[in-house]
Amino acid sequence: MSRLPFYCSELSREVAEKSYGTASVGDVWLLVEYPYAWGARVLQDSALPAAVKARLSKILTAIPRVKLLFIKQDRPPQDFFTFFIVRCRESGPDVVKFQLEIFERLLSIDIASVAAGNSLAGGTVADRPLLLVCTHGKRDKCCAKFGYPLYKSLRDHTAELVWQSSHVGGDRFAANLICFPHGLFFAHVTGQDGKFISHEYERRRLVLEKYRGRACYTHPVQAAEYFIRKESGLIGIDDLRHLGCQRLGEETWKASFIAQASGTVHEAQITSRLSVFQNPMTCHSTEEKRVTQYILDSYRTIS
Repeated sequence: MSRLPFYCSELSREVAEKSYGTASVGDVWLLVEYPYAWGARVLQDSALPAAVKARLSKILTAIPRVKLLFIKQDRPPQDFFTFFIVRCRESGPDVVKFQLEIFERLLSIDIASVAAGNSLAGGTVADRPLLLVCTHGKRDKCCAKFGYPLYKSLRDHTAELVWQSSHVGGDRFAANLICFPHGLFFAHVTGQDGKFISHEYERRRLVLEKYRGRACYTHPVQAAEYFIRKESGLIGIDDLRHLGCQRLGEETWKASFIAQASGTVHEAQITSRLSVFQNPMTCHSTEEKRVTQYILDSYRTIS
C-alpha cells in the first residue's frame, strides 16, 4: 500500500462505509477507572499490581463474552477509583458500580457472581446511564483525533455520565460512542451528534443514522435489527425483542424480532458481501482490505 499519511476514520467516511452490524459483541463489560497513561495494550502495559492483572486476565477467559475496558475522566485526583460491571442483557440491562480505595480491592469482588446476575457483591445499581467515548490514541490515532473532542463536548453537556475509554473495536469508525447499559454503539459521532444521541438515549430512543449495533447481538442480528427498525420506524430501544436467527447459507441469515406493543413479528433476510472499495482497517494497517457490508434481501411482517 502506497498511500500518503491518512486517518482510517476519514477514509471510511469518504467511501460511505456502512457501520451497522459492526458493534463489538459482549454481554458483560468490566470498566476499570485507570486515570494514568494507557499503553497500546492497556492491561499488560498498566502499572496495576501483578495479582490484579492475573485476576482480570483469568476472568476474561472464564466468563463468556466478557470485555475489559479502561476508563477515565478529566478531573482532579480522587481518593478512590470507580469500577463498573455492565450487564448488556436485552431485557433489564444494568450497571453495577463500585468505588474502591485501592486496586487490590478488585481481588475481593465476586465478579462472576455479579456478571451472572446472582448478587451485587457490595456494589450498587447505577441509576443513570454511562456514555463511553474511545480516546485510545496509543491504539489508533483516529481515536485521539476524533474521540477526544467528542468526549470534551459531551463532558460539557453530561459531565458525570461520560467517560473516556480504551479501545472498543472499530478504529475506522472513530469517534465511537457507546451507551451503557444497553451497549449501543454509534459511529463517526461529532459533538453535535453526540448530544443528540445522548438526548435520545435518555428517552430510550435510537439514532439509526449513526448506529453500529447492540453489543448483546451477533453481527448478523445487529444488521437485521437495523434494517427492521429502518423499515418499520420502530426506534424505541424497547420496541423490539429478538426471537431468533437462522443461517440460510454461507453468507445469508434470517432474523426475526417481535414488536412489544403490537405482537407483530418482523422478519429480515440479509446477506453479507465484501465491499467494492478497499481501505486500511486501522491507521497502522500496511495493506488495504475489503470489508463486510450487509444488504437487506427481504423484509416482512407476520401478524
